[in-house]
Amino acid sequence: MLASIHIENVALIKRLDLSFPAGFSAFTGETGAGKSIIIDSIGILCGARVSKELIRAGEDYALVEAMFTELTDQTVARLEELGVFPDEDGILYLSRKITAEGKSTARINAKAVPTSLLRELSAFLINIHGQHDNQELLKKERHLSILDAYAGDEALFHHYTDVYARYRSLKNEYKNLVTDDAEKQRTAEMLRFQIEEIGALKLKPGEEETLSAEKKRLSNIEKIAENALTAYGVLFANNLSAAENADKALSCLTNLAKMTDGMDEYIERLEKARSEIYDIAESLHDIAGDAGDAEENPSARLDKIEQRLYDIYKLKRKYGHTVEDILAYRESAEKRLSDLELSDVRASELEKELQKTEAELKMAAKELTDARTSAGERLKAEIEKEFEFLEMNKVRFAVQILPKEPETNGADDIEFMVRTNVGLPFSPLAKTASGGELSRIMLAIKSVIAKKDGVETVIYDEVDVGISGKTSRRIGIKLLQSSRFSQVMCVTHSAQIASLADAHFLVSKTEKDGSTVTSVHSLSREERIDETARIIAGIDITSSARAAAAELIDDAQNY
Repeated sequence: MLASIHIENVALIKRLDLSFPAGFSAFTGETGAGKSIIIDSIGILCGARVSKELIRAGEDYALVEAMFTELTDQTVARLEELGVFPDEDGILYLSRKITAEGKSTARINAKAVPTSLLRELSAFLINIHGQHDNQELLKKERHLSILDAYAGDEALFHHYTDVYARYRSLKNEYKNLVTDDAEKQRTAEMLRFQIEEIGALKLKPGEEETLSAEKKRLSNIEKIAENALTAYGVLFANNLSAAENADKALSCLTNLAKMTDGMDEYIERLEKARSEIYDIAESLHDIAGDAGDAEENPSARLDKIEQRLYDIYKLKRKYGHTVEDILAYRESAEKRLSDLELSDVRASELEKELQKTEAELKMAAKELTDARTSAGERLKAEIEKEFEFLEMNKVRFAVQILPKEPETNGADDIEFMVRTNVGLPFSPLAKTASGGELSRIMLAIKSVIAKKDGVETVIYDEVDVGISGKTSRRIGIKLLQSSRFSQVMCVTHSAQIASLADAHFLVSKTEKDGSTVTSVHSLSREERIDETARIIAGIDITSSARAAAAELIDDAQNY
């Protein structure tokens, strides 16, 4: 339930802190005192769109904070589905701040969250029912979930959704397999061509890199031989080769070693250099020999390599950037062709599975429809009983259930219908009469589904507009009864309703320091009698009005 609320700088409210009890709370006060501001503030907390004009004149921001306690298990489970968890004491804190620049900051348990999350939470934390508010109950798309909650058909619903998911999966697979025969043939021929085209080249991983390196070598084969022979000559074969010079230098160092110390290190290093020169010279000789003694003409070999690289290039344009990509594409095409060739067999199997699952789906849908139909009759009877209590004996309620193609939520198109006068046809709830009649209709429905709806706090804004005293009393009794299942708050001008409340709040406005301020005061018994008498009598509060007020308040104990 909504345990307390803190409001700052909202319209006429400068700063306000209120604590609410469980049960039924009523708000009364003179017209223009600011009762609607309380509702607007709660709307801000619920993520409603807010105009900057709602911020109190001269202030930079508006702030609304609330504390929810004694949350039901159903509410806690819904919160957890949204990733929201009460604190260790089971308390949930919500806040929203609006700045004059239009910036909105929402928090849950002091953690910043998107405003959209507040709107999601409000669906089961607070329901505000205003005189002209297009609330959730009027929306056709909500009627199915309301009926299911009332029916308690969770097991049937989950069974249906499981079968439906299986049916959709099989149907999609079957649809993908069963295509036009001509299209299947064209696809198969295309895949065979692609497989053969790639296979004909007999590609090998890494082949392109090897061919490119060989192409580079053959393109420079003459220069390779020339440079290798020249280097070989300089190192070994010429009259003044590096090898011969190294031998001469080594001989000189050997002689020097006989005549002076310290030559051993140089001899060792020169011997290593001499060995390197001989090794390099022999390698260059081999390179020159390979370049000059090729088994085939280098130009012919180069032509073959270039043609091979061009063939690979053409495949790359179609099937991938590398040889590996092309080979992977061929493997994929082979699998697709195999699947296509086996599709008729799989399609036959799927068709049998699909027929079996479709029959199962129809049965699950029928069971769900039967449960909804039965629940709809019970709901109709209960709501019409409430209509009679609220003195709407001619109003009738119906749950219209029409067949539709199976969807995730069943095969039923559901809408709440109302007939307000004898001889008139039923019409959708959203198009029913307005004013006091609509308020009573909505109250009757709410009072029936309150046990199943799971909303923590229900707020009615002037539910008594256009309603006589006797009927107002009945509405008040119904609000009091509804408060046994969820916290109920009501803004009212009716003494018959306010006198039935468990808690009575007076909304008033005063001038202070040159500005108007709205305040809210929780009334004692004597104060309740005075305020109820004011509503009854108007300007002059007589002793008879006070006596009538006291009687109304005391009479609330009977309900």
